[in-house]
Amino acid sequence: MSRGKKIILGIISFIPLLLFVVYLVTMVSFIIGFIREVDLHGEPQDFPFGEAAGLVTLVVSSVLLGLLALGVMVYFIVHAINNPLINRDERIIWVLVFVFVGMVTFPVYWYLRIWRSPDTHPSTG
Repeated sequence: MSRGKKIILGIISFIPLLLFVVYLVTMVSFIIGFIREVDLHGEPQDFPFGEAAGLVTLVVSSVLLGLLALGVMVYFIVHAINNPLINRDERIIWVLVFVFVGMVTFPVYWYLRIWRSPDTHPSTG
C-alpha cells in the first residue's frame, strides 16, 4: 500500500472517534439545555426551535457514526484476515477486538498493521 493511501486510511480510521466526540458533546448539551429549561419554567415548555438544531445534529452524527464505523470495521476485518504478515492467532484476536471493542481499535490497528508495514509500490513495466 502506498504512503498516500496509508495516510487517507489513517484519517478515515480517526473520523469515527471524532464523530463520537461530536455525538457526546451534542447529547450532553441537549440534556443540559433541557434541564435548564425545566429549572427556569418548572416544567418542560414547547419544543424550542433552537433545540431542534441540536436534535438534528445528534441524529445526523449518530447515523454517520454508525455507518462509518461499520464500514471501517468491515474493511479492517477483511484487511486483517487477508494480511499475510499477521499470523492466524493474531488475526482471530484482531477480529474479536474489532467486534467487541469497536472504533477505539481502528487507529491502533491502522498504526500497528498498516502504517508500520512496508510500502508497496505497483510495478512499472
